[in-house]
Amino acid sequence: MTTADFAGLSVLIHGGAGGVGHFAIQFAKAKGAWVAMTVSASNKDFVSDLGADQVIDHRSEKFEDLVETVDLVFDLIGGETQERSFSVIKPGGALISTLQEPDKGRAADRNIRGRRYTAQPNGAQLREIANLIDQARKGRRRKHLSAP
Repeated sequence: MTTADFAGLSVLIHGGAGGVGHFAIQFAKAKGAWVAMTVSASNKDFVSDLGADQVIDHRSEKFEDLVETVDLVFDLIGGETQERSFSVIKPGGALISTLQEPDKGRAADRNIRGRRYTAQPNGAQLREIANLIDQARKGRRRKHLSAP
C-alpha cells in the first residue's frame, strides 16, 4: 500500500500525537483518507487541528466501541492496543505496526493483512515525503518537532 492508495479509505492511527503519528495523519489526509486517532485527552485539540475526523481519548474511551470498522489500522502502540485493533478492521483491510508483527493466524482468520513496517531507504517515497513537508512550509501541513 502506498500513500496513493489512501483516497477514500478509512484509517485508524494509534498514538497519533507522537513523532510518527502526527505526520501519518497529515499524509493520509493529503491523500484523501478519513482518519480516526487515539491520543491522550491533552492532545485531542492538537490532532483535531491536524485534520483528524474522529479523536478518541485512549485513557477514557474504548476505540472499538466508538470507531466504525476501518480499512487500515496504523499501530504505533502495540501490545493490547494491537490485539484489540483486529476487531475494527474490515475484511480485506490491513493492520500495520511499527512495533511488533501482528498475529498472522488471527489476521488470516479475519481476512486482513498484518505487517510490521520499518522504514527502508526508498528514493521515490522520500521524494513524496519531501513534497508533503514542502507543502507544510507553504502552510498546508503542520510540522511539530517535539511530542506534545
